[in-house]
Amino acid sequence: MIRTTFDAAIEELEPGVLLVRLSGEIDIATTDFASESIRAAVAPPARLVLIDVSDVTFCSSAGLGNLVEARNLAGEHNITLALVGVGRPIDRPLEVTGLGAQFRIFATVPEALAQL
Repeated sequence: MIRTTFDAAIEELEPGVLLVRLSGEIDIATTDFASESIRAAVAPPARLVLIDVSDVTFCSSAGLGNLVEARNLAGEHNITLALVGVGRPIDRPLEVTGLGAQFRIFATVPEALAQL
């Protein structure tokens, strides 16, 4: 049996502004949990959703699918979406696939809040 670790937490920073903290491995074994967390956050009445991936240690194609799903949901609901704390486990797959240009990316939550 293969075990992967993953966790997600949603925090409301202020009315309409949500922070989704993802941590651990986002892969085929955890993609459903990641999707549930994203769908819970990227929905009205949210107007801004930040996805903090600074504690993600691995991101498979399934994990990239979760981020694309978040982007698509945000577009459908006219919600601003940004990724925060993008390190190598997320940056490399985004770069290789060309998806990086499709996301607003910030180093920190305060930076994202100041600019959005």
